Amino acid sequence: MQNTYRKSTFVWAGIGALLLVSFPFLVTGFWVRLLTQIFMFAALASALNIISGFTGYAAFGNMIFFGLGAYTTAILMTKAHLPFVVAFPASGVMAVLLAIVLGLLLLRLRGHYFALGSLGAMEAFRQIVDLWTGLTGGSQGITVPAFPGKPFVVNTFFYFAMLGMVILVVAFVSKLDKNRLGYAFKAIRADEEAANVMGIDTTRYKIISWSLSALFTGLIGSVYAYWFSYIDPPTVFNVMWVVNMFVIILIGGMGTVFGPVVGAVILETVSELVWSKFINLHLGILGTIIILAVLFMPRGVLHLDWKTLLTRRVPATAGAAGGGSPNKPDEAWTSRRKEGRDV
Repeated sequence: MQNTYRKSTFVWAGIGALLLVSFPFLVTGFWVRLLTQIFMFAALASALNIISGFTGYAAFGNMIFFGLGAYTTAILMTKAHLPFVVAFPASGVMAVLLAIVLGLLLLRLRGHYFALGSLGAMEAFRQIVDLWTGLTGGSQGITVPAFPGKPFVVNTFFYFAMLGMVILVVAFVSKLDKNRLGYAFKAIRADEEAANVMGIDTTRYKIISWSLSALFTGLIGSVYAYWFSYIDPPTVFNVMWVVNMFVIILIGGMGTVFGPVVGAVILETVSELVWSKFINLHLGILGTIIILAVLFMPRGVLHLDWKTLLTRRVPATAGAAGGGSPNKPDEAWTSRRKEGRDV
């Protein structure tokens, strides 16, 4: 039975991989870019899930690492004339260094204090980038050398680049979910005081958690800068993207491995469909859908008991509440009748 399950899992995984690889060659550029965007938000939400879902800290300022990664790549490629293969890892390193500095300052805060502190740090860093015109271009932004090739080649390259980021982050989170480091993060989320009493250096583990989240977020920002070839502070430090990522995590399932991926597919697909049909009302309709999803699925899609939902039988009439059917006498009623008891 177990071998059969494993074989079926491998078969479905192979079919999914084949579809993902062949997708850019089967559809138009619009759908390729849409799926690339879904991959980007899935990877960003998975990175945010490390500090927020596993460790329990609402890092509303996580876009600071995305923006830093994007600007690191843009500056290295335009000012230092370095190739993307050098700028890409450098963006991740810079994001980790900033996370360590900010973690030492902010991760002693908890709850909404940390959320506001991280958000304030992002806004402060955004102002620095906006005013440092000699290096960053300020409010005018900075243009990154474009990826060479025809539109099909460009779209296909960044499709696989973002797909690779999703696979990288999800694979890491999958390992994190089952090792000692992940257990330490979950202990902090469950009860930080108890974790501290048990000997877990909570401050150090929180800094590690935020650094890991920053690493992947910075790398994704690097790919984004090269993909769009132009960045500016309002775009790469957009707090609404963080809100979007939190919604994705809530829809998919906070603290799960595949929840952010499922949430990104659902939210971005629904958003695109609603926007294409209701241009003027799409934000209101999308907000209503999100509210309903959070109300009826507070723990996310992956925490639903799908087997119970699909196999549950609703009684045909109110009289069948005792377990019998409307055309067959209740067994308890029949037993009492035979015994001559009152019914």
